[in-house]
Amino acid sequence: MALSPDPLPDDRPLAATTVELGASSPAADPLAWLAVATDGAWFWEVPEDGTAWAGLGTAATVETAGPRRIADGADGARRMLEDLEVDAPPDAPLPRLAAGFAFDDHEPDEHWSALGSGRVVLPAVQVLRRDGRTWLTTVGVHPGPGPSSPAPAALDPVAVEPADWTRPEEREHYRGLIRLALAAIERGDLAKAVPCRSIQVDRRPDLPHLLATLRAQYPGCATFCVPGRHATFAGATPERLAAVCGGRLHTAALAGSAPRHADHAIDGALGQGLLTSPKERTEHAVVVDAVTEALARAGIDARHPTEPELLRLHGIQHLHTPIDADLPDGCGLLDLVASLHPTPAVSGHPPNPATDLRARHEGMERGWFAGPVGWLDAAGDGEFRVALRSALLEPSGTRLYAGAGVVAGSDPERELLETDVKLRAMLGPVLAASEGS
Repeated sequence: MALSPDPLPDDRPLAATTVELGASSPAADPLAWLAVATDGAWFWEVPEDGTAWAGLGTAATVETAGPRRIADGADGARRMLEDLEVDAPPDAPLPRLAAGFAFDDHEPDEHWSALGSGRVVLPAVQVLRRDGRTWLTTVGVHPGPGPSSPAPAALDPVAVEPADWTRPEEREHYRGLIRLALAAIERGDLAKAVPCRSIQVDRRPDLPHLLATLRAQYPGCATFCVPGRHATFAGATPERLAAVCGGRLHTAALAGSAPRHADHAIDGALGQGLLTSPKERTEHAVVVDAVTEALARAGIDARHPTEPELLRLHGIQHLHTPIDADLPDGCGLLDLVASLHPTPAVSGHPPNPATDLRARHEGMERGWFAGPVGWLDAAGDGEFRVALRSALLEPSGTRLYAGAGVVAGSDPERELLETDVKLRAMLGPVLAASEGS
């Protein structure tokens, strides 16, 4: 869409205006706005929460890099929100900042350079649907015409096996990573490792169709999209890193996985096996302990159940422990993200030997995969998730990413097959949204 900036003096604060949109208009669905976004758009939707949001254009942005990329993003976010004046009805939601950061602190490679190492953005046009109402916020621009057509319908994901899209030597390389991790665990160097892998397919999906399919397939996940120069990062992630609402923190430990099955009895047995597996429970406990310890170092007393529960998703189920806490004054959402990222669920534990093993042997650039992506507002509310079940959409094709947790007792073949399950979650929708595009 064409965004027409108002000529503002340099010393005039950023000004946001919010109005409510009619519920019957195509513009009431934030996903429909991607059709009129000429330079890409941020997108975030958790269908089970009844919320969806799109951010187009850029009114202000902060780009960060290095070990302090998240902390510097937090400083930039505070400055943006302090300078923002809002004209809105009393019951309107606040404007949002969108943000995301690379997993590691080094310079991105050629594939990930389109997104950089970290960004906090105040979009110039924002569309938020919440509790059946939709709000349009503009910051220093005339929004131009909105969408005239509804968002596309969800597609049926293609039935696919990731093994058919990988070479045998790539699969053996991943088995070798598992064996290296197990050797380090046996020596006592590690308690947990999380080797990751990627596959490349020569298809580039139509982005609105992909997001429509993901939000329909995974209503309990956060379907997200991050625009970059000539590349887009998108996915549907189940793993919450940190969410804040009204001064209360909600986070979770998500580790330990098993497949789903169409037969209810078999599916139940797989879930029960996950709950009672010493190997899976050990992997999960490492993450629970690390998250609560990281919060304790930040002066936060966290609470959580003593036993994990099952988080059942399409195709896969996980051990899940919700973790809550009341936040002390002055502790912002991005401060929490900086304290928690990366958790052992995606990095391994202890951190230093896990990082060394990954850097020397993984053989791929994680980029924004497994990094924190989300949003925040001036009230301190917001949510960041770990960017799992995700893909990088490039002009020449699509790269998909997955990893598996390795602890004592892990089996290389089983962990490889677990990554196939995770890759299938994105590969089927990617191929469906690529047909005819």
